[in-house]
Amino acid sequence: MVDGWDFGAGQLLTPGDVATMFRVDPKTVTRWADGGKLASIRTLGGVRRFSRQQVEHLMYGSGAL
Repeated sequence: MVDGWDFGAGQLLTPGDVATMFRVDPKTVTRWADGGKLASIRTLGGVRRFSRQQVEHLMYGSGAL
């Protein structure tokens, strides 16, 4: 868990996945992460991954970007 969000196996989304879900450019997703609006982790290769749980909370719950 990072910042209370599940980053376990099967819960990781790429910036492209998140961008598709919010209908924005992947660079926007990166800016959200850099700005602290969206929690992320980095893989060993340095690629950013996002919690499906948090993204769905923001899309369908009371969270807001």
